[in-house]
Amino acid sequence: MSALVASAGIVAAYLAVVRMIRWLALPAAVSPVLVTALGIGALLAATGTPLARFAAMTMPLHLLLAPAIVALGAGVHANRATLRRAGRPLALAVTAGTASGVASAVLLARALGLGPLLTAATVTRTVSTPFAVLVQTRVGGPVSLAASLAVATGVVGAVLLPPLLKALRLGDAATLGTAAGVAAHLVGTDAVGRRDPLAAAFAGAGLVGAGILVALVVPPLWPWLAG
Repeated sequence: MSALVASAGIVAAYLAVVRMIRWLALPAAVSPVLVTALGIGALLAATGTPLARFAAMTMPLHLLLAPAIVALGAGVHANRATLRRAGRPLALAVTAGTASGVASAVLLARALGLGPLLTAATVTRTVSTPFAVLVQTRVGGPVSLAASLAVATGVVGAVLLPPLLKALRLGDAATLGTAAGVAAHLVGTDAVGRRDPLAAAFAGAGLVGAGILVALVVPPLWPWLAG
């Protein structure tokens, strides 16, 4: 099977899942990314397809990660006045969230006694896949493992964040969007964007801000962070 055919099949499966979720009127916490990922995982397990082969078959989709980040700029630009008014609190939230994410990842990896590769990949799970890949490429870390952990983090965050913030009565667009962008990356941005364009704008700003911070700060500290 060619890479283009495999990638087109995954896109078609994702769109089918999106339509199914809308048709069944499922809650927003039901992420189409998670459902599609689970379905693909089950298929790979049933057919015995190695992950390395699957990654090679879906390389065209990997090339779309960077354009997907750039596309977030449309929502940010449309809500630039609101984001500008929230500039200082937004910058503080993104900085604090990113720092705590990286710190908790390092502490967790060391507490669990993870090996060098897992520890290195865990450091960048706090940012979206394109940024994680960029950092790992610059420092010679495990790119594929880091990308997988970043995606998994995004899926878990997209599922857990909305109900958690709602329980804490922090479900306004700015809070939800910023938290989703910093903690749940592209998957979280997609999840909140399907309900609230303003939240999606905050998520886009948070996602990019966190990625830039990690790309600037993590490489110089890499020997210490990665153990």
